[in-house]
Amino acid sequence: MRLPPKKRLYSTMAFVNNYSEAPQPTILENELYGPEPYDLNFVLPIPLELSTSKLRLVPFIPRVHAAAYLDGVRGHEPMFKHMPIVLEHPTDLLRFVERCRRGKGACLFAAIDTTHPDPNHPEWEGSLAGLFGLLGTDRTRLVTEIGPAIVLPAFQRTHVCSHAVGLLLKYVLELPPSGLGFRKVKWAASPINAASNNVAERMGFKLEGVLRWKYVLPVLEGYQKVGKKARTGDAGNGLLGRDSNEWALCWDDWEESGRELVERAFVRVA
Repeated sequence: MRLPPKKRLYSTMAFVNNYSEAPQPTILENELYGPEPYDLNFVLPIPLELSTSKLRLVPFIPRVHAAAYLDGVRGHEPMFKHMPIVLEHPTDLLRFVERCRRGKGACLFAAIDTTHPDPNHPEWEGSLAGLFGLLGTDRTRLVTEIGPAIVLPAFQRTHVCSHAVGLLLKYVLELPPSGLGFRKVKWAASPINAASNNVAERMGFKLEGVLRWKYVLPVLEGYQKVGKKARTGDAGNGLLGRDSNEWALCWDDWEESGRELVERAFVRVA
C-alpha cells in the first residue's frame, strides 16, 4: 500500500529573524591610553619582565611606549603591508592596544634592546626596539599565539626578534614555576611574507597548514596592503583577502629540540 506523502509542516510555520549586529565596544578619545594605573587585564600572571643578556620584554603601556613606537615606524608604513590589522597609525594603534587589553586573552609587550641606550629614556635601560604580544590565549585548551611581532626598522636583522620570540616561547611552554606549562604556541604569517615565515621556521615552529582567505584586509591611505583579489560583487566590496600559513610549536617539540634552538639563539652573535 502506498502511503500518502508527508505534509511539509515547515511550509505553514511562521518564523522571524530578529538578529541585530552587536555593536563594537566604543573606545572614547579619553580611553585610548587605557586606565590609570594601567590594568593589563590578562587571564594569566605576567612577570615584571622577561629578559636575556640583550633584551627585556616588559608590558606595553601606551602612555609610556606608544610615542617611541610610532616615531620608530614613521615613514616605514609599507613594512606592515601583509598585516590584517593596522599598527602603523597613531589612533589605530591605540585602539588596537585597548581592544587587546579589554579582551582578557591578549597581552602586549615592549621589546627593550639593552645594548642600545636611549638618552631620552634612561629609565628604560635601553631602547624600544619592537612590539610583541600574545593573542587568543586560552587557559582551558592551553594554547596561545605570538602576535603581533613587530621589530622597529632600526633594529631589524639583529638579535631583537629571535630574543623576543624565544622569551615568549620559554614563558609559555616551560613548566611552572618558571613558565606557564602551556601545550601549544601558534604563529600566523602570510604565505608571501618570507621574513615572518623564516622566523617561525628558525625558532622551531612546524607548518600545520594554510588557511585560505582567512583575512579581509583593511584599506589605508598612502599605500595598499598586499593580498588577493576576490570576486567582483562579493560582500567584501572589493577589499583584498589574505591566506595564512599556520605554524605551531607544541610542548613535545619544545622538549625535543625547541628549547635548544631558543637557547642557541640567545647566545648567537647578532
